[in-house]
Amino acid sequence: MRFGNKTEKGREPMKNKQNTILLILLLLAFNVGLISGCSRNKDYSNVAENPNISIPGYESLEFNADKVKQSVDFYNPEENTCYFRINLVVDGNSIWTSDLIKPGDKISTIKLKEILDVGTYSAVLQYECFSLKDKSPLNGSNIELTINVN
Repeated sequence: MRFGNKTEKGREPMKNKQNTILLILLLLAFNVGLISGCSRNKDYSNVAENPNISIPGYESLEFNADKVKQSVDFYNPEENTCYFRINLVVDGNSIWTSDLIKPGDKISTIKLKEILDVGTYSAVLQYECFSLKDKSPLNGSNIELTINVN
């Protein structure tokens, strides 16, 4: 047996094994970063669209009377592969519409187009869904709910 860079039959030198293992680990770490989408500016051009879209449901919203700014908890689930546009409709009139919402993004405050008086209102949250790749329309959904204004 000899020490150094020479090898016995069928054995690699220890230094080469360590370098190979290190290279494999670095390549794996790099690939995991690419697969998980670790990036500040997500590029959605290569995202495979999932036909299953998760739409959050709400039974009711609680609003404050005599105010146009209202607190909400609207969001596009992170696992979705589409943008959302949400439209809040009361008595057939749109009182608020969002911009496009990326997967994982949330909206906590909205500004209504009109003030709602104290009372209970039947409403619909209309979800429009759009492709991440080219913003083409996908299926949507309507969620019926109640707005309680106090």
